[in-house]
This record gives sequence, C-alpha cells and structure tokens, in this order.
Amino acid sequence: MEILINRMANADNQKTFFTDRVMAELQTCGSVREGVFTREELRDALPGVDILFGSWGLPRMDEDMLSKADRLKMICYTGGSVAEQMTETVAQKGIHMLSGNRLFANSVAEGTIGYILLAQRRLVKLINETAENGWAPFHHSDGIRFKTIGIIGFGMIAKYLAKMLQAFECRVLICSDWFRPEDQAEYRAEKCDMETLFTESDIVTLHESLRDDTYHMIGKRYFGMMKPDALFVNTARGPIIVEEDLAEAAKAGRIRAILDVFEKEPLPMDSCLRGCENIILVPHRGGPTIDIREHVTLALIRDLRAYIKDGENAVLENEIPWEYAKHMTHLATSIKKG
Repeated sequence: MEILINRMANADNQKTFFTDRVMAELQTCGSVREGVFTREELRDALPGVDILFGSWGLPRMDEDMLSKADRLKMICYTGGSVAEQMTETVAQKGIHMLSGNRLFANSVAEGTIGYILLAQRRLVKLINETAENGWAPFHHSDGIRFKTIGIIGFGMIAKYLAKMLQAFECRVLICSDWFRPEDQAEYRAEKCDMETLFTESDIVTLHESLRDDTYHMIGKRYFGMMKPDALFVNTARGPIIVEEDLAEAAKAGRIRAILDVFEKEPLPMDSCLRGCENIILVPHRGGPTIDIREHVTLALIRDLRAYIKDGENAVLENEIPWEYAKHMTHLATSIKKG
C-alpha cells in the first residue's frame, strides 16, 4: 500500500495525531510518505496513492482534487465531521471515507456531562467566591439524577450522551427525525417535538449540526418556553441559536446557560452574552480532548488493517457514508444566513 500523509502546517498539532507509536503502526501497513501540501500540490501527489491520511485543513475531495487519484481506495480523516471534505464524487468513485467522528463524539459527550454538572452545582460561582473571599457561603445546587433532559439532535454525540445519562436515571427526551421507534429501548429515551422538549426539560442540551436549515433555529420562542431556572447547554455550534434572545432570557433571571460555542469566535468583549451571572462562557473547549487524538488515528489504522486483510468485505467501524456526511456540521462561513 502506498500511504500519503497530508501533514498539518502546525507541527505540534500534527504530533498529537501522528505520535511515534502511530507512525510505527502505520509503517507496517505500507510505504509511507508525508508532506505539507497546497491544494494543487496534494492533487498532483495523488497518482499512485492507495491511502490518504489528513486532518484539519484537508482540502475538499471534489472532482478536481480526485482527478489524478488513479488508485485511491481510502481517505482517513483524523478530524470529526467530514462535511467540508467529503463530496458525492468520493462515493461515486467507491473511495472509503473514514473519520474520527466516533471517538471524538464520545469525548464531546463526556465534556457535555462535565459542563452540565459544573452548571448544576454552581461550581464557577463557588470557586470564584472561595478564591476571592477565602470561603464561599452556601448556595443552592442541583444535580442530574432524576432530571428531565432534552437532547436536540440524534447524531453520534447525542447517542453517546443518551447512553451516559442512563447512569443518572434521567428521563431523556430527544427531538430529531433520526430517532426511530426501535431506538427507544436502547437509549431509554422518548421522541418529542421541540415545544414539548423545551417545555418539559430541566436541562436542554443542543447537539444538532449547523446547516442552512438550523441557522438561528432556536430563539426567543423556545427560550420563553423553558422552565424557570432551567439550564440550556450548547456544545454544538453558536449560530444555531439567537444569542441576543438567550441573553435576554438569562439576564431576566428566567433561565441559565453554559455555552461553549459562539456565533463569533473569539467571543467579542462587547458580546451581549457577557456580564450575566446566569451564563457560563467557555472558550470552545468542549471538543475532543487532546489525549484522544492518538487513539483516533490508531482506530483508523485498525480499519486500514481490516481493509488490507478483507478488501471490500472488511467491516470499517469508522467509515462515514455519503448519506450521513451530508447531514454533518459545516463551517459557519459556508452557511447561508438569511
């Protein structure tokens, strides 16, 4: 196998995915070469390549990019969503697209649990007051157990989160067309519409992908339906919500929020979300933890080994079908705004 690695320009980030252990494993699968390429240079480097590894910054695999890929069988993308990289051309050419979506999703779900606990226990306020005053006075706190938690979306992250919430004996509501009747028993969840989810949930957590139809999907109407002191969590994409409407509800003391993502990042100092005790702002750290990156690349290599052994009959645990890729999150800059 001829394996090409499209390296990231940032060498430190590259090393977190392609550790010495990873490189040793990959070199047992075939002949490996690597480089930092422009789009045109990568296209011209693809003749004779069987397997392409890449990460953030990998160009869109359209007809032009693949025009010289005479032997390409598999693209191993160490990022999560392949919405910006995969095209119908990839599927038409029978090229397998793999990504770290499964392991990344698990890590994000883990982080979401952490955010919910942080907000429910009012830990930011307690920690800050202890640092400033020596000891914080008693404040009301909540947990997760027995709460009604509404999950918007039913992609990989939402599925892992629903499974994790089973340990807390929650009532889980899911609003998504992808949730099927047969999923109810496995995820111990109920399908509902948005109105029911916002009206009945103690905690609403957003895990929908950013697309044209989800841009500014959640605003004043839905925030106004939430229970008093209910918690809204966003670890998905900032532009899915109307930030001004959330800020208004939180500053009025009706609801609380913990936000990891924003419409503009870094968050402007004059953002309407700042200066509200009911909103916890996190600088986009809810994504996969750095320690998981090596495991992502190793998982892709395991699928590569399966393909070398069994060819087209191989079971590829990290493959992203075209139909699934079409519904994954796009960059905010590619979304039509109004």
